[in-house]
Amino acid sequence: MKFLIEWHLKPKYRKEAAKAIEKFKQPKELKTVFAAHNCVASNRGIAVVEAEDAKVIQKTFNPMLDYADFTVTPVLPLFPE
Repeated sequence: MKFLIEWHLKPKYRKEAAKAIEKFKQPKELKTVFAAHNCVASNRGIAVVEAEDAKVIQKTFNPMLDYADFTVTPVLPLFPE
């Protein structure tokens, strides 16, 4: 299933978030469909990933939970192939 990942970085943890992002390793169980993008002049961003189990997403972003708020939404293609 595909998931839209949205995040809002907590401004007071910007330095810590940058360090956590540097250490980030994407697990094999998580496939990037639309790479992470940050919004210009903002503390937010988006990505679309594919995973068999939402628990993989939880495990992947758990180290960042102190520095950002995440919203994970299951998505379906508008125009199926």
